[in-house]
Amino acid sequence: MARAIVADRKANPMPVDEDVTSALLATRVDGAPLPEEMIVGTIRQVLVVGIIAPSVMIGSIAVHLGRDQALQAHLRANPALVPAAVEEFLRLYTPYRGFARTAVRDVTIRGRTIPAGEPIALVYASANRDEDVFECPHEFRIDRPNMKDPLAFGRGTHSCVGAALATLELNVAVEELLAAAPGFTLTGEPKPTRFPEIGALSVPVAFEGAA
Repeated sequence: MARAIVADRKANPMPVDEDVTSALLATRVDGAPLPEEMIVGTIRQVLVVGIIAPSVMIGSIAVHLGRDQALQAHLRANPALVPAAVEEFLRLYTPYRGFARTAVRDVTIRGRTIPAGEPIALVYASANRDEDVFECPHEFRIDRPNMKDPLAFGRGTHSCVGAALATLELNVAVEELLAAAPGFTLTGEPKPTRFPEIGALSVPVAFEGAA
């Protein structure tokens, strides 16, 4: 799929300020284009994350709501709270456990020094439940004062380029899920994902009033 996109943009380039692949193909470093395998890998990564992460996240939200009828009813009665609920769901159910990084300089964190060049694993799913940052971190709280502190979409230069689209996608998904019926419940155990994702791959539910 990624190779097909690169081939198409080569034949039919789009404006570089509108299309990522066209922008990567037009980029020059010291006068030379980027290696095609690097471009294919970048597009592949975006495709994989864009396809898998939202579905895993929606599954985890369905599990939570299926087990919390009161929250379901509250969000149906107050649809304006859905965006805040999605932010809290993202904190609780970050769909990726973490990512590999390399320290670019010596840094000391809580008495432990990480030397420059050291490979490290950033476990976002753990950070988003850090009790030093989030009060009662394992609880769903729709009114957290530090709602914007989670790292579900990364931070700084590693921030997810699709964060705005993903958040919109999740808001629409939750709205549609709640509008599908007066209520729904789990009818079995969710099927969990495998590494590196963390969440629900499939969720058996029964909607009220469904035949």
